[in-house]
Amino acid sequence: MSIGTNDSAVKLGSRAVLESSGSGSISNGTLASASNAYDAVADGASAPDGIFALSVGYSTAPTESTSIDLYAQPLAVDGTSGHDSPAPTSTYRQKFIGSFVVRNVSGWQYLELQARDLPRNAVYYLHNLTGQTVNTGWGLSVVPATLGPI
Repeated sequence: MSIGTNDSAVKLGSRAVLESSGSGSISNGTLASASNAYDAVADGASAPDGIFALSVGYSTAPTESTSIDLYAQPLAVDGTSGHDSPAPTSTYRQKFIGSFVVRNVSGWQYLELQARDLPRNAVYYLHNLTGQTVNTGWGLSVVPATLGPI
């Protein structure tokens, strides 16, 4: 297949680190937030999509094909600072982004999730549903992505 001049291609931006080394473990069934928000305009050159990377470690292998779900808490939803959507909780998970599916292995796993139509500005949360505790030191980042002309 050849790509012509009028075709479009995926354009990628610079990686934004949302959590470089999670200072706490994440117990099974609980949520943890990344320490940095992601602003698609300021951090991602207004790209509407993103490719998330998650690094998680386990002392005890998690259950095969279970997931760590990614949720967003949109910030300043009407353009006013402090007018944020409610944060996700164990019973309220409003803005689902996608799932990272894990393997049944101990040690570190490196997972990727492609997401579309991200909130303009948001804090991201992980919901651990793997049956085991995620070790301290987990990381989350996103690469802005969009389609554009070649």
